[in-house]
Amino acid sequence: MSAVAAQHASPRSAWRSRLNLGLLLLPASLVGLAMVCATVTMAWISTQSEGSQPTLEHYVRFFEDGYLIQAGIRTFHLSLMVSVICVLCGYPVAWYLVYSRSSYRYVAFIIVLSPLLVSIVVRALGWTILLGNEGVINQALQALGLTKGPVALMRSYWSVVAGMVHIFLPFMVLSIASTLGAIDPSLREAAALLGATPATSFRLVTLPLSLQGIAAGSVIVFCLSTGVFLTPLWLSRGHVSVLATVLKEQVVDASDWPAGATTAVLLTVSTLGLVALYNGLIRRFGEH
Repeated sequence: MSAVAAQHASPRSAWRSRLNLGLLLLPASLVGLAMVCATVTMAWISTQSEGSQPTLEHYVRFFEDGYLIQAGIRTFHLSLMVSVICVLCGYPVAWYLVYSRSSYRYVAFIIVLSPLLVSIVVRALGWTILLGNEGVINQALQALGLTKGPVALMRSYWSVVAGMVHIFLPFMVLSIASTLGAIDPSLREAAALLGATPATSFRLVTLPLSLQGIAAGSVIVFCLSTGVFLTPLWLSRGHVSVLATVLKEQVVDASDWPAGATTAVLLTVSTLGLVALYNGLIRRFGEH
């Protein structure tokens, strides 16, 4: 009897498992479906014109417009620069959070997470207070007699970089820290027993094993950076145009929805293509 009951219970439990899995995946599936529908709609709008036939004239105009090309190049250059700086600044912080035995590491962890608790608007205002003509840095420089007047620290490429690094650095630190924390400590101990110096152990053991965390953090920071709108607009005062600000000009200011959809499609496709290329390089490097 127990064997018969088990045979009837097995299909029922399997059905319940599938149902529970389906319910868990339902919210993510709905979000994914909405994103696919939005992308398809955006691509369709980008081919619309005054006539009834689909056209690619908006794509041709994009590549013929030097302002749009420069904005695209600046967008990806800015995203790459922010990603590199986040890796260089975030790796030591992640190392300290994982391997330090100091009680101050908890304070450092709170400091790392604190930018995520404040809105982007407040952070942009904070950088304005620091870098503005009447800001803290300019007042300090003038008080020390180093400058006779305010220095133009805002309205520049590097002011935008500083603001974006401040926003996205926590994502990089948390990504690298999670990977460093998963590395078996016995591997570094074995390297030390074999005569490896700390620098050699880091180069041959820790860094290769933490490469996935660097890659994941870089992808997150790069993808988020390509779509940032408020920080470049606020900290550069319109002097550093990126594709996100171009989209606002096309859709909100000019009400040119097809041109805006074209810019959005090209931004999405270019970002996905660069991420795929980067992942391929990381996998090939990891194999060696």
